[in-house]
This record gives sequence, structure tokens and C-alpha cells, in this order.
Amino acid sequence: MPDSTPLAIAPLLSAPSQFWPAPDISQAAFVAPNATVIGQVEIGLGASIWYGAVVRGDVDVVRIGASSNVQDGAVLHGDPHLPTVLEDYVTIGHKAVIHSAHIETGCLIGIGAIILNGVRVGAGSMVGAGAVVNKDVPPRSLVVGVPGKIFRPLSAAEAEDLIEHAKKYEQLALVHAGKGTSLGFI
Repeated sequence: MPDSTPLAIAPLLSAPSQFWPAPDISQAAFVAPNATVIGQVEIGLGASIWYGAVVRGDVDVVRIGASSNVQDGAVLHGDPHLPTVLEDYVTIGHKAVIHSAHIETGCLIGIGAIILNGVRVGAGSMVGAGAVVNKDVPPRSLVVGVPGKIFRPLSAAEAEDLIEHAKKYEQLALVHAGKGTSLGFI
């Protein structure tokens, strides 16, 4: 039976220091061996941090909600007094940057997108690949471009699909952690 602890992550987690506490990854489904998780980081039940991702809670807290996923090469960080928050069932695409922003439940932030300080992305929204978002996004919106602009509203079914996508990543994360057998996407 596989060990239930995350695989080979201890060297890449920050130790408690005079500046910040150790991150809490106890509920994560998976934290990749080469992910970097530093400082005031709270990771919810079933969430996953993928290969090469950087989650820095050294300046302010980073909260990652249940069943959310931070994919390969993504960066989460923030400025003083501006926490970075991902609510539940959030997907952060490969190489995306979330900096002192609040991403509500059921959002998907596309590959290489950038969400800037103080922005709030409303529940059930999708930000397209490569978009740069510098203003708040209403719920169930599709945002594209530089600067990001609302392209169209998302339907209830499309918003539900975003939550299902996050659930599939949770299943895949359990396989990577040696705790599951369903690849989620197959």
C-alpha cells in the first residue's frame, strides 16, 4: 500500500523562520517534488501544486482552496497586505502568474495568463491563454487579450464544466501522489 505522505517534497518547503511559518500542505492531494512552496501558504483538501510551480507566501499569505490546481511553472505571490487567494475548484494553467489577486470558485486561468494586484476574478469565469487582467472580472465571464477584456458571458453549463475540469485534475494529482488509480481525463 502506498505511503499517504506527499512524495519527496520536504527539501523544497520552507522551514519556519523568524519571518514566516512553514507552509501547511497537510491536506494537499499532491505537491510535485520540484514545486517550491514557501512561507504563509495554506493548501486546501485535494488541491495540487504541479511540477516547477512556485507558491511564495513570504510577503503575504497565499490561500489555495479545496480541489484547486496550480499547474506546471505557474507562480503565485503577492505584495504586503494584498493576499493571493484561490477559492475552491480553481485551475491555474501552466506558467500563469497570480499576483495579489483573488480568484473565486470555479475559475480557470489559462496558460500564461497574468492576473495583477488587487484584481478579483468572479466565480465561474475563464481567462484566456496569455491574457493580462488588470481590472475586476464579473462572475461567469470569458476574458481575453492584453489588456484583458470581457469577450462574452459564460453559460451555467460552461461554468460547471470548469468545476468538473478541476475535479479531473484532483484525480490525476492522486495518481501522481501514488494514492489513486483514475487518471481523471481518460
